Amino acid sequence: MGGNIRDTMLIKCYNCGSHDNRFYASENGFTLVKCKECGLLFVDDPPSDQEIMHAHSEGIHGGLEELKVTGSFSDMKVKRYANILEDFFGNGESLNGKTWLDIGCGHGEFLAALEKFGRGSIAAKGIEPNVYKQKSAKEKGLDVSYLDLNSHDGTYDIVSFLNVYSHLPDPPATILSWKSLLTPHGEFFLQTGDTADFESKDHFRPFYLPDHLSFASEKIVVNILERSGFEIVSLKKYPFLQLTLKALVKDLIKALLPNYTSQLKWLLKGKLYRQADMFIRARLKS
Repeated sequence: MGGNIRDTMLIKCYNCGSHDNRFYASENGFTLVKCKECGLLFVDDPPSDQEIMHAHSEGIHGGLEELKVTGSFSDMKVKRYANILEDFFGNGESLNGKTWLDIGCGHGEFLAALEKFGRGSIAAKGIEPNVYKQKSAKEKGLDVSYLDLNSHDGTYDIVSFLNVYSHLPDPPATILSWKSLLTPHGEFFLQTGDTADFESKDHFRPFYLPDHLSFASEKIVVNILERSGFEIVSLKKYPFLQLTLKALVKDLIKALLPNYTSQLKWLLKGKLYRQADMFIRARLKS
């Protein structure tokens, strides 16, 4: 387990390579630092690769307290993803016959949205390390399994990774390695937060450390994609928090109870209405 306070000058930013950073916040025995050069937020002493793999498989991360992140299938996510697909791909005709791989597909909400949006014309499957999420997705009739992407020789027209970027120990290296999964002129479709430029007092809590290992910005993610050989087709941002009336009532109850975390204080600050949930469609350069 990580989280020990270290000499920050020994820590290297995965985006710009700088060793110059400062303390940003701490949570669950881990420390988040901010790169003074590019602004990336990242955990300064993350768990080992083996610990991360085990945590992703079981849905439980270590720290001062165990962090359970398995959750459950969300119909609200399916509807939201379907609307976002329309924003990026119009009526979906351009996706007819396309092959699609969704990495870190969770309970399969995005795959369900793809099935609905493409009316069965998209050959989509998902990869998920969490064994409980795999089971949940399969119970929905979705094509979900787990395989080693380092040895996988399949290629796809589109590879998506939604809410995956912040969980990666080294996103630039991972993005380069995942290029081999794409057909010529293939595309990445990714989702992550645009929050690295927030002041610490304004950043959404909890950070869910060490499940999340870094928090980036539009500039950082676009820069990584472009230097990895991609061109940005489109980039759109949405409100970070999408609350139904039912979810809002639950959050209100959390705010009134001890030892529960509520998002209402961020709503009251107005911060969650910022366009902080970022989706990017990027295509391999010719």
